[in-house]
Amino acid sequence: MQQKKQKKIRRREVFAGLLLILVAFSYITSLLLDVKLVSQNATLDEDLAYFSEHILSQKISAYTWLATALFTAIAIPFYLAVFRRRLRVLQYLNGLFMLAASAAFVMMAKYGMEMNLYTVGMLETGMAQTSEQVKLTLLEQFSQEQFYRLIGSSFVGLWAIGLSLTKFKLERFPLISSLLLFLSGPALLFFNWTDPDHLGRTFAMAGIIIGVMVFCVRMINKGMEPS
Repeated sequence: MQQKKQKKIRRREVFAGLLLILVAFSYITSLLLDVKLVSQNATLDEDLAYFSEHILSQKISAYTWLATALFTAIAIPFYLAVFRRRLRVLQYLNGLFMLAASAAFVMMAKYGMEMNLYTVGMLETGMAQTSEQVKLTLLEQFSQEQFYRLIGSSFVGLWAIGLSLTKFKLERFPLISSLLLFLSGPALLFFNWTDPDHLGRTFAMAGIIIGVMVFCVRMINKGMEPS
């Protein structure tokens, strides 16, 4: 009986680990395919021209963020199932952070798709014939997309901090993963709201992804139960 229970726990750990790895790879893909349109010194028409030249890339980016949101939401119940008997409150708090990040990425995708539709309409009518109101609406949608990008990644940072604290409850939680998550989570929050284009933000995201990968590989191979 005990052996069957142990096998069931291991199956949960393996499946949850694989799902979280899928989320991490999806997040990496979304970042790599991301399209940043507005530059500080560009005029409105230059920004819109750049937008129109990358319309397909922007559409793909919106769909990848939607996929990231979906994979994150799917992973939540499996993450909770793994830790429900080992942690009391922390796993539910982390689950809420994951859910909030997923919701923010959905909003990102929504505004990205709306921008794509506006851009297609702008190209059909011609840049010169497009009203200033349409152009401003397009940039407002881009601004909203950027806002939800910061919200979503901020919740990723909070989740990283919460996940790192699991080390205090589970001895088998890898130390290197805990340190990477504990340092990278606050760094991501800081750079999100001070300088989103700073190289430190990129390093923080990389640290979180590596930390999650190390944690997932350990959970898949050896599990979180004490020896």
